[in-house]
Amino acid sequence: MKQDNPYADRLLELCEWATAYRSQQLPAAVEQRAASVLADDVAAMLAGADEPEVRRYRETVLRRKPVAESVVFAPGLPRADRMQAASINGLAGTWCELDEGFRLAICHAGIYVLPALLAEASAEELSLDDVLRSLALGYEVVTRMAMSTRYKVPVIHAHALWSAVGAAAGVVLARKGDASTLFRAVTAAATTCSLGPRPHLAEGVLIRNGWAAAGAVNGIQCADWAEAGIGGAGTSLPAIHRDILGAEMVPEALTANLGSVWSIESGYQKIYACCQHGHAAVEAALGLVQDLDVAAIQRIDVHSHPLALTLPDPQPVTTLGAKFSLPHMVAAALVYSEGGALAFSSDSLAHPEVMRLRHLVHLYPWAGPMDVPHDRPARVTIVTRDGHSRSAECLSALGGPDRPLPRDVFIAKVEALSRQTLPGLASILLQDRTDVRSQRWDDILRSAAKPPAVDLR
Repeated sequence: MKQDNPYADRLLELCEWATAYRSQQLPAAVEQRAASVLADDVAAMLAGADEPEVRRYRETVLRRKPVAESVVFAPGLPRADRMQAASINGLAGTWCELDEGFRLAICHAGIYVLPALLAEASAEELSLDDVLRSLALGYEVVTRMAMSTRYKVPVIHAHALWSAVGAAAGVVLARKGDASTLFRAVTAAATTCSLGPRPHLAEGVLIRNGWAAAGAVNGIQCADWAEAGIGGAGTSLPAIHRDILGAEMVPEALTANLGSVWSIESGYQKIYACCQHGHAAVEAALGLVQDLDVAAIQRIDVHSHPLALTLPDPQPVTTLGAKFSLPHMVAAALVYSEGGALAFSSDSLAHPEVMRLRHLVHLYPWAGPMDVPHDRPARVTIVTRDGHSRSAECLSALGGPDRPLPRDVFIAKVEALSRQTLPGLASILLQDRTDVRSQRWDDILRSAAKPPAVDLR
């Protein structure tokens, strides 16, 4: 199956490595990180489950007499066919901007792999060990493919570009497919990417939350097609990303340090309920709130990195738009003294002081070095009516691999988001419970569910 181009050869090597690795034990740190990503993203799905639009979509799907084979992460843990379960969970998982993400490329790999993988795990009675291994390896495949394309200015959102690839990789690996099948699936999935305009984020256009859901469905289909011999080709990725979208291809990223450096260890976890590009600005703003008279502020200067400066809207009209508005992130942090859900609620959009402060925010490029891990810094300066000013800066926001969330903070986050439906989720997945690794995923969920236990058989 040797391909006559360097990109295809390296992609095949990645597929061969991933499919061969399924018989090996994951490094302990990688397995623990996979469990954290699993807990984080399931909690994010539960956080979005009761948003009005997500709830209406779920109700529509569950009225259709589906084959009840896969768990939907919502109150009562209803079931749907695997395609629809993946779609519902993918939609919910991106809604609140609390899913984890990958730092070395714009790629939320966990929420690309997991909706499809967990639907497969329920339907096929896979073990937690199967889930963790497929997650870690699928994460590796999709992030390396994302790192192999380099854009000067991102035009298409990563959820639209990469969700189908992550879903296809996770499902093929869960099915223990061979390298040829994985290659066919991920190259096919790449061709199903949607043209999700990145400006839709700041505009608050809600279809943005549907791109990962659509990718989950496409990825499952591509895994099915690949088993039948239907797939993409070694030219598929370059044809899309280089020839159509203008990216530089970096084939060496597909295999560099393969097996010794794991992508999942370079992820970040969110404590602030907004786009990670603005987390440093939120953290800097929170450093200014002590003894602050918000009403006295007359100017706010924010110096930050290029990705943050693409989020300038001072007047978001939806909560999604607020999560992608740097002026709102900073203003709400100053008013609410937090960067959690309250700062991005519907009430925050119309809060008089937040509205006033948003229009006082002036954005400027960061003037200093921006070397990893300090590649997404921010400085916030406030000037009061009496002419006094004060500043705070954050070189790297809490939650990244260089500043991981304290374990108790992360556990508290997962518990807060999952307590209504899966109150035992954090204790089972995050307490190094090696005794549960061989248990079925659905049995894990039943153990974690709020009494009375839900029968998942």
